[in-house]
Amino acid sequence: MARIRKCKGGHGISTEHKPTLRALSVLELVAQRSNQYTLSELSSELGIPASTLLPIVHTLRDKRYLAYNDKTQAYSLGYRLFELGSMIEETDFFFGILDIMHTVVDGCGETCHFGVLSGGDVLYLAKVNSPQTIRMYSMTGRRLPAYSTAIGKALLRDYTQKQLREVYPDGLKPLMPNTITDFNELYRQLLEIRKQGFAYEQEESNKNLRCIAVPVCIDGKVSAALSVSIPIFRYSEELRQKIESLLTEAADFAGHILPFKLF
Repeated sequence: MARIRKCKGGHGISTEHKPTLRALSVLELVAQRSNQYTLSELSSELGIPASTLLPIVHTLRDKRYLAYNDKTQAYSLGYRLFELGSMIEETDFFFGILDIMHTVVDGCGETCHFGVLSGGDVLYLAKVNSPQTIRMYSMTGRRLPAYSTAIGKALLRDYTQKQLREVYPDGLKPLMPNTITDFNELYRQLLEIRKQGFAYEQEESNKNLRCIAVPVCIDGKVSAALSVSIPIFRYSEELRQKIESLLTEAADFAGHILPFKLF
């Protein structure tokens, strides 16, 4: 039976259907790592009896949302999810975002990303590659801890210290030697982003890479973010100023075409 509760802020009624939530939990868990999960591993990770999960994963497999490996008896993401994800690119607002990103790349010659906050991670929704031979390697659908990236810091801009600790209860774990691991330093940088409008990263999530990002806001609230990634050997103050100008204009346009808050 669905469990009914009031939404936060009193904006009506929300229903939580337990079998649906379990199916979504399976997909989200499998999406978090590149290797596969057996039924027993899914049961252990989710705290749900295998007998309860069995019809759920069989249905997801039969509908091609999960793929099943007969040899390992393990599940991975199915092709149907990728089909659904690709449909996002056919929406009008997504075409508009890509057009804005192409303008940024044409103006600075570096790779541009568009992402949203998912839990404590950046979820990369779109990318326009640099025309340069040497450029950042990344892919849409990838996640990185938000505190380790410029785009993530832009997304976290309005978080309080208390909220940061709630999002990262296990602390800030380093991806690289330069990754921020101190909550006070992270919060100090968020205050700077509020003042100057830009977030920065220097080899905090990827070696030999610097990034500049701006939040994309709807009604003054952060909804998404745009960033530009630059190999360190091509970085200069002149390029930084050009990128900041391009991103400022891009974020303004993007805020007008996004149909809703994305997270």
